[in-house]
Amino acid sequence: MFALVAMPAIKIKGHKMRKTLALALLLFAPILFANTIQFSSPEKPNVVVALKDLESLPQTTYTTQLPWLDSPAEFDGVKLSTLLQHAFGKVPERVEVRALNDYHSNLSREDILRYQPIVAYKQNHHYIKVRNKGPYWLIYSMDEYPEIDVALYHSQMVWQINRISAKEE
Repeated sequence: MFALVAMPAIKIKGHKMRKTLALALLLFAPILFANTIQFSSPEKPNVVVALKDLESLPQTTYTTQLPWLDSPAEFDGVKLSTLLQHAFGKVPERVEVRALNDYHSNLSREDILRYQPIVAYKQNHHYIKVRNKGPYWLIYSMDEYPEIDVALYHSQMVWQINRISAKEE
């Protein structure tokens, strides 16, 4: 299902080569890890989900108008409830969704199950780039549920997601 990410041990000769590798890792780490989502809970070890994992799960498409877009857009992704079931075996009471810049929002199980937000990775048939709020963006269907087209739910649509944590009350 999901795999833990591990780096193999590498033997490097020479001080200059070690410095070069260390610098490269520092420069590219945000890019490498921007394409994964780390799931964590008190009961389960950390689970890292990559794009290929998301693409292997049941897909959902929403076409909706968002406050940040000039026109309706089509978003492809996986229901958050499906991801939580796979990562934790349940939908927790509360979930914290966190972005690359540490912005975060908390969602209740009730809202997750009622409104079925998705973790989108495509917008209008294209993978979402980091500069365009990707690679992962939590999307509610504002067109399907117009009652949630308000600031509270807008603030929950975290983009550039890199962590999702279970928070039991």
